[in-house]
Amino acid sequence: MANLFITNATGYIGSAVAEQFKAKGYNVTALARTDKAVEELTKRGYKAYRGDLRKPQEFEQAVREADVVIHTAATNDQEFGKVDQAATEAILNALKDTNKTFIYTSGTWVLGNTGSILADETTPVNPIPVVAWRPAVEQKVLEAKNHGVRAIVIRPTVVYGREGGLIASFYATAQKDGYARYIGTGENHVSLVHIDDLAQLYVLAAENAPAGALLHASNEAPHTLKKIAELVAEAGGLQGKIKEWPIEEARKIYGPAVDGFVLDQRIESKKTRELLGWQLKANSLANELPVYERAYAGSAKK
Repeated sequence: MANLFITNATGYIGSAVAEQFKAKGYNVTALARTDKAVEELTKRGYKAYRGDLRKPQEFEQAVREADVVIHTAATNDQEFGKVDQAATEAILNALKDTNKTFIYTSGTWVLGNTGSILADETTPVNPIPVVAWRPAVEQKVLEAKNHGVRAIVIRPTVVYGREGGLIASFYATAQKDGYARYIGTGENHVSLVHIDDLAQLYVLAAENAPAGALLHASNEAPHTLKKIAELVAEAGGLQGKIKEWPIEEARKIYGPAVDGFVLDQRIESKKTRELLGWQLKANSLANELPVYERAYAGSAKK
């Protein structure tokens, strides 16, 4: 069986990805910074490798021993970019001239506002400030094919499903407030992908994508942010109550990430689908919202 090393197997994306690889028969080893993480990984049937994303030298050996390496971890703090760059460079250096597979997790915020065009894998980058550093990392990963690494970049759109992701935050807030919020005018389009479809794309990429592949993960069914609020309000039994949330007010909670939430993006994955035969099988957002309702029902009364 092939060996997978993943930098986060307990987070939202990483947990689904690790689960898919385990189901395919891979031996999964995951980075664990704490005793709690070790316990959780062991419970899931994975091998825990103690180390810290901020100290990539601590997990270099795990990278070298793996057949496939997937980077899904993020510090989600002010040092996110710095830590991500250092960890990615260390992984690429450890894999140099091995022809082993490395999958880097990026995101479509690097494209900025795409407006009315369907942005695909060839659309020029125009990153918002919070991810201004990321295109350079993407390029370094893609160029690693010239240094004996089968390196691949995956750009997920906004991920939903399994009661998690950004939609979970919106849903929990709606249940607490008694209405669903949308940031700014709500007229911007949000491209989406279900967590299970995304995890399947990682498997297909690991097994079939060529070195230097840049892949988009989108269900190609964008909703306006206001429409998402309406769906949340309807599914949550809030009589369709929605309310605008001024951008600067939302920024007090979400910080610079708000710039990403209000991007107008219609993201296409046609090239990715044609290259890998990726098929969307999971629920649409509207059909998935009952899962969130079951998870958060009654939270407004607590």
